[in-house]
Amino acid sequence: MFTFEKNQVKKELYITVSGFIKESEGEAFLAEYHQNVKQIVPSAYTLIVDSTNLSVSKADMLPVLEGCFKLYMSNRFKKILMINPSSVIARTQMQKLAQNINYTGVFVDSLAEAKNL
Repeated sequence: MFTFEKNQVKKELYITVSGFIKESEGEAFLAEYHQNVKQIVPSAYTLIVDSTNLSVSKADMLPVLEGCFKLYMSNRFKKILMINPSSVIARTQMQKLAQNINYTGVFVDSLAEAKNL
């Protein structure tokens, strides 16, 4: 499951992802992501991805997650902040993927921490 929220005053695009992401949900996520990014100037916005409640991803979904990281970077947001999953295994998966692709986003442990950066 996922939600998108734009704060035009603070220049933030806030995405919440949770649970197990299936391939069909991945496609819907990408469609909504592109729709939201089209409506803003990414270089003026901070992207905050809250994955606190994201579950461990199956091996076949890891390339999709990696593709999302690459997509976030390709849009050249002013800043990319990723809130770590509360699951240690999910957190390890994400950080390992990020390391493999030289992810330029910053991992934080809470929304409060993200708001202070």
